[in-house]
Amino acid sequence: MKNPILIGLIICISMICIHNQSIAQQKNCVVDLTEDAVMTEVILTHYIFTGSDTTGLHVKSRTIIVSPGERKLVKKRKKDCNMPNPQDCYQEVMEEIPPVTMNLYTLSGPDVTPHHEVRKEKTMVLKKAGGMVSREVVCPKNRSRNLIKKVQTALSALGYPVKTDGNLDQATQLALTDFQKSKGLAYGDLSLETLAALNVR
Repeated sequence: MKNPILIGLIICISMICIHNQSIAQQKNCVVDLTEDAVMTEVILTHYIFTGSDTTGLHVKSRTIIVSPGERKLVKKRKKDCNMPNPQDCYQEVMEEIPPVTMNLYTLSGPDVTPHHEVRKEKTMVLKKAGGMVSREVVCPKNRSRNLIKKVQTALSALGYPVKTDGNLDQATQLALTDFQKSKGLAYGDLSLETLAALNVR
């Protein structure tokens, strides 16, 4: 009869070896990354009441964007400018022009009353909320120079100013984050979905 202590020792050593092998084979880790909110532009149709008597009508007062906001170059006078030519006191600057809104009475539909006009409104609505999400990433110990070089080559081909030397430097990390944001991906680490988007295997 075999020694039960010896058998137990063999089983224990085997279990440790299997566990260590599975850890060594693990290439991916799961971490929390940041995902931005996704906004989408929609066109809303409003039926604006143009009559004078709202008796019996279900009208609602709504704030409607009449003119969307924009960024544009505007001429502004420099402070304390004493130039001989007044035109030299003006410079072009980029300025945020806020949207123009109006409070208007709207109807539930076009059949409520003939006293209405149709107005279209462009607005941004939340398509997907942002926040922290769990994603599979390449574990730090498995980020070989060859893999990082492939990532850098793919980023470089897309116009990002990165070196293809296999070092995960700050420039590469910034380019990676910029690429992830442009594709609506979770950012903050080298995720598997990012590798797939870059066509890196």
